[in-house]
This record gives sequence, structure tokens and C-alpha cells, in this order.
Amino acid sequence: MDDFGCLSRRDAVVGLLTFVAALAGGASDSLAAEVTLIGSHPAVDEIMDGSATSFALRFDGPVDHESARLMLIGPMGVRALRARLHSEPNTIFTAVGKLPAGDYELDWQVRVPSGHISEGRIPFHVAPW
Repeated sequence: MDDFGCLSRRDAVVGLLTFVAALAGGASDSLAAEVTLIGSHPAVDEIMDGSATSFALRFDGPVDHESARLMLIGPMGVRALRARLHSEPNTIFTAVGKLPAGDYELDWQVRVPSGHISEGRIPFHVAPW
């Protein structure tokens, strides 16, 4: 894990394989309580226009918006983002405004009502205007 508590790609793959193996062997209640990211804007490796940018993360179950942690990592450094509190129960939404061209990563961490935490990273790019 890095300084933000996010998994490397290798750790994410190992975690996914462990999860699939647990499901094949009969998942425990704790694994069933986690949520999975089922869609996002931006998508992984998407090339975006940097004007009026917003992010949306959609999960397969409800998440706690107030405890959601979002970090935008890009050419200008690291920026903490706040999730909109009144989004759909399974969607985290935040607006960030204009972004300069460059490579970015959106690190996310969400908690489900049972207390379990899911996390991940979405790399994306902003094209020059």
C-alpha cells in the first residue's frame, strides 16, 4: 500500500484472485458485505476534456457518503475531494472544476453500512484544451 492506503496494481490483482477463490470455496459473510465498483466516470485510462470535470463512482450496493475518501493525484500534486452527501445510495459524486492537461489518478475508499471498506484507484488522462 502507498501513503494513501491504496493498493498497487499487483496487490489489487492478488486481492481480486483471493476474493474469487473465496467465492469459489464458499464466501464468508464479511466478503459478501463488501461493495464492488461497477462503473465510473472517468473510466480507467479514459482521456478527458479538462473543463468542468466531475467524478462519479457507482457501486453494487449502498455506501456511506460521509466517510468516503477521494484523493485526486495529478500534475499539480494531491488534492482531497469531498463526496456530495445527497447522491444516490450506491453512487459517490464530486465536482472538481477545470483540470490542466496531464496524467491523473483518482484514489477512492468507501465504507458500507456494515463497516467494511472497499478501495481502489482509477488512472485517467486530461487532454490539452
